[in-house]
Amino acid sequence: MDPFTIRRMEKILDGYIHRKIPPDVRSAVRLTYEWEGDRLTLTEELPDFENRKWTGAPIVQFQWKQNQWHVYATDSNGGWKAASAIAPNPHFEQQLEQVEIDQEGIFWIS
Repeated sequence: MDPFTIRRMEKILDGYIHRKIPPDVRSAVRLTYEWEGDRLTLTEELPDFENRKWTGAPIVQFQWKQNQWHVYATDSNGGWKAASAIAPNPHFEQQLEQVEIDQEGIFWIS
């Protein structure tokens, strides 16, 4: 992934996170993301007051394969499974929008 594309996606994610987590709850929950090659993982973090740190659980992983973004959700074994309702797409913004819509109820607790 080229640096320009990475920076553009980070700007999109920063804006998304800013809108997703209201200011009055940012001390209780936060979203972070991490790159690993052509994989981008979005994680929800909660404060662990006892250990004075944030602990996280991955929510979604976007993988760039064959010029398209594939979306994965966590499975019961802590691995990744394809989000069957989200077809691969070359446009990251559309994939992020589908994660937000969450037709299958696999990313966000309602």
